[in-house]
Amino acid sequence: MRVKLKRRLCYRGHQLFQTVTWSKLMQALHKLKQIHPQYSEITIREEAELCDPTLPDDDDDDDDDDERMEEEFDEADLMEIDRFEKDALCENEAEDGLDVLSCDGEEPENRPEEQQEGDMPNGGFALESCLQPPNVAEEIMSFSEGIYCVAPAERNSPVGFFKTPKLEAMAFPVQFPTGQNTLDESRRVKLSPSSYFKSRLFSIDDRFARDSNYLFFAQFVIEVHLATNSMTIQLRKGKAMTRDGRKITSGMLQDRREVEKLVRNREAFRFMRALRGTPANWHQKTSELFAMIRQLGTPTFFCTFSAAEMRWPEVIEAIKRQQGEEVNFEELDWSEKCDILRSNPVTAMRMFDKRVEALFRDLLLSPAQPLGKVVDFFYRVEFQHRGSPHIHCLLWVEGAPVFEKDDDQTVCDFVSRYITAQLPDPHTQPDLYKKVSEVQKHSQT
Repeated sequence: MRVKLKRRLCYRGHQLFQTVTWSKLMQALHKLKQIHPQYSEITIREEAELCDPTLPDDDDDDDDDDERMEEEFDEADLMEIDRFEKDALCENEAEDGLDVLSCDGEEPENRPEEQQEGDMPNGGFALESCLQPPNVAEEIMSFSEGIYCVAPAERNSPVGFFKTPKLEAMAFPVQFPTGQNTLDESRRVKLSPSSYFKSRLFSIDDRFARDSNYLFFAQFVIEVHLATNSMTIQLRKGKAMTRDGRKITSGMLQDRREVEKLVRNREAFRFMRALRGTPANWHQKTSELFAMIRQLGTPTFFCTFSAAEMRWPEVIEAIKRQQGEEVNFEELDWSEKCDILRSNPVTAMRMFDKRVEALFRDLLLSPAQPLGKVVDFFYRVEFQHRGSPHIHCLLWVEGAPVFEKDDDQTVCDFVSRYITAQLPDPHTQPDLYKKVSEVQKHSQT
């Protein structure tokens, strides 16, 4: 049975589209009604009514949708809904030269040459985004089939995210089958959202760490909590005067120009410093780095360390042991390793974090001093498109010569003492030697 979850039944787009087994779905719902307090009041319609094979898709009852929309919306609203659906379903990536054939109804031959199908990836379809179905072919093949559409929140008033009681248990019944021990329950020892989600994700029971939706839910709750606390502190520390000595009034906050001035002076979003990735947070980190440069001078080394999780057997084996299985790392192919890493991203990132700590503690800052005596360091973590982490690092080394202040020979001798480079052995590593040689020739040309 194909099911589409929508915001409104009259929308052509959907939030979720999956094929479910009706018997298993009903068994699960009956079980939840027995053991889950938040699902005990859920009513179940007659099975024959929902399983009627003649149930039409939203595309087969366009007339009914049109009548419903004409009753509820005027012409301007309908045009706005149509524009929103087009933007959501077939977003035009103008900067990348991408387009979707069905967005404007034109045939390929009627389009400019730079927008012909041959110039676009995936046979003319836009690349995958958060609002597009992952499998475009499946979406097209099932476009006219009978699909049951559900819009449970239609006609309801929006409710605050944290005002819904037992929201966590209702949203994740697999993780909370009995609806107990959620974040908003009262405990003898009060837990912050950060401590609560750490205990969930680091637990030996990996059902929380395996669910990517739960990871994003946890991140959202933590960030909202940090923003609220930071906002409260800023309100207590806030001043009633602007930098130029004017008193802040309600009329000033209603003036667009005055609000823009506050934003430019960073007085309006200073509370967002605690949120990683926000402009205020980046400004704070940049100021800290510039302060280190003023105190310590120019960094000696800039290093990049990437994760090699595909060649770390202990990471793969640790994840499988958490799942109660044993694997032979040497017998796994690339796709199998990727599936294992995706099955528990929390463990994979924790292993990387521990390796970064060991890199600094046991190598760079050790008495061996492979890069000299490191006085201080600064690094940030980034993630590649496929989800693999790496760090960019600045190192300050004691006694290092300063470029353009010391003579060139002193600088070259210092670099040669710690940094060497050589081609791979063509006999023991022929493939790697060939690739490096090709890169070297390409850089020379």
